[in-house]
Formats: sequence, structure tokens, C-alpha cells
Amino acid sequence: MSQPTDDQQIRALIDAWGEASAAGDLGAQFNLMTEDVAFFTPGRPPMRRDEFARQFRAAMETVTIECRSNVQEITVSGDLAVCWNLLEVFFTPIEGGETRKHAGNVLTSLRRGSDGQWRIWRDANFLVPA
Repeated sequence: MSQPTDDQQIRALIDAWGEASAAGDLGAQFNLMTEDVAFFTPGRPPMRRDEFARQFRAAMETVTIECRSNVQEITVSGDLAVCWNLLEVFFTPIEGGETRKHAGNVLTSLRRGSDGQWRIWRDANFLVPA
């Protein structure tokens, strides 16, 4: 069997991220990001790994998450890649209530590790309530 292409590996990572988000699996998410990951959102300072973990754990206490990704472009250069993705995220309160949808563009930089695996390195997320 042939080795998956970089494009296929990155698409699989995006799918795995959505599955880990839906499952509330922070450990799986950690495996998909670098140690020095940074998340960028409008109006906030960059969020590092520890803050991401705190926010994700807090969110999992009150909502379930569903992600839908529509990859627009993947560009690979050596051990760096950039992915432009149109993302929809649905937040449903665990105790009932209306589902909230956020949607928008995401620009993700990925690095290939020494183990050959792609991981999220920088993520600029421009989701807004939709």
C-alpha cells in the first residue's frame, strides 16, 4: 500500500480534529498540535496549548461540539504546510437549549515532526456567530 500524500495526511488531521472535538478528547487534540502551538482569534492575544486545554475542558462541561470542515486549499513546502479551511462549528448545550453555530475562515500552518506526522503549529480562526 502506498504512503498517503501530504494532502491526504493533512485532510485526515482536520477530520481527526473534528472527531476529537466532538468526543471531548483533549488527549487526541494534543497529539494533533505541536508543543509550541498558537491559536489566533480576533481581539484576543494568542492562545497557547495550556490555555486551549483550560478553555476546551470548561466548554466540554456545558456543550457538545460538532465541526464541519470544507478545505479550500493546501500548500506544502518541505516540512511546513498552510491550509485554508471554511469551518462551521455547532455548540449544543448539554442541558438542552438552542444550538449555536459559528462559521468562517481558518488559516492553519502545520509542521511535519521528526516522526513524519503533520501537526497544527499556528491557527488563525476567524469564526463568527452565523
